Amino acid sequence: MLLIWTYRLVFAAVVLFALRKGEEPERLVASILITATLLDMSNHALLGNPEFFSLNPGHLVIDIWTLIALMWISLRANRGWPMLVASAQLIVIVAHIAKLTDLSLVRYGYFAMTQVPVSIQIAALLAGTIAHTRRTLRVGRYHAWRLT
Repeated sequence: MLLIWTYRLVFAAVVLFALRKGEEPERLVASILITATLLDMSNHALLGNPEFFSLNPGHLVIDIWTLIALMWISLRANRGWPMLVASAQLIVIVAHIAKLTDLSLVRYGYFAMTQVPVSIQIAALLAGTIAHTRRTLRVGRYHAWRLT
């Protein structure tokens, strides 16, 4: 239980840091991660806690929406770290597909593939926000989005 609350506190601290110090890409990624978490909590409140060895369609929909939103940001932001966040989300989608193919073999793999990428996303958001603040101090304001 301590591990869960530690993770939640780190998640909240990183998201607040990104919302406070980040530019628009950092704030959008933080908002997407918050929204995905709130949607997941709503999913569990409405549908209960499913067994981990069965596919939860609510999780699949939330994760696909999150992937689309993160990919949109990663392709347009003038930063490299959003691509890492989006690719971690792609791992989650691959886990859902793997679970659809053979439910008996993927219980622990599914857990790892759906839970570990969130930690990667939080670490990338923290590193990206720190890099943004350092770059802003070094060169001043710069474009948050790629010029098309």
